Amino acid sequence: MKKAAEVAVLIDDHPCEVMRALGRLGAKARTERIKLREGSTDHVVEAELNEAQLAELKKGAVKVVRLGENRVWVRTNGCVVCKLLYSSDVVVEKVKVAGERSVVYALLVPSMASLRELLRGLKDAGVKATVLSVSELSGEDMTERQREVLKLAYKMGYFDPDRKITLTELAERIGVKAPTLEEILRRALRKAVKYYLDRTE
Repeated sequence: MKKAAEVAVLIDDHPCEVMRALGRLGAKARTERIKLREGSTDHVVEAELNEAQLAELKKGAVKVVRLGENRVWVRTNGCVVCKLLYSSDVVVEKVKVAGERSVVYALLVPSMASLRELLRGLKDAGVKATVLSVSELSGEDMTERQREVLKLAYKMGYFDPDRKITLTELAERIGVKAPTLEEILRRALRKAVKYYLDRTE
């Protein structure tokens, strides 16, 4: 039986292009958010960068936008870790920079087989990954269908502030009617929220 779990994975000597560039520039920086996309990765970074450092960062990135005095949005083509995470069937819940070149990913995995496949892909790419913890989800787990639909909706941008796909378009892609999809998403989100709230009490 497939059992979904929450997994914490540490990547040492992370091949992140943004972390490397900021390290070369000697900038004090902290990655706040990472958004995985097909073919690119967006990073929101808290960093004290002068104009020369910002110009240097722009040379190695697809796009760099200053979001404020100490925040920068950087889009890159994505490192091997980001590409593996995006193409796998895991959901990245949280990303925490744990050191100069170390990152901890909190992941939701639909099965241990999915986790093993991701770890094998990382190893084959020469990336050192250490599983820090594995916690099976409770009896209120989502069904496999709910997980698949929720993951697809997330990856296609349904939950983005500038919604990239409508409910009707997503329903057509999945092959169901919009009211059916709305019910699947509502039930999946209810379980996801309950799981989150139970863990934060």
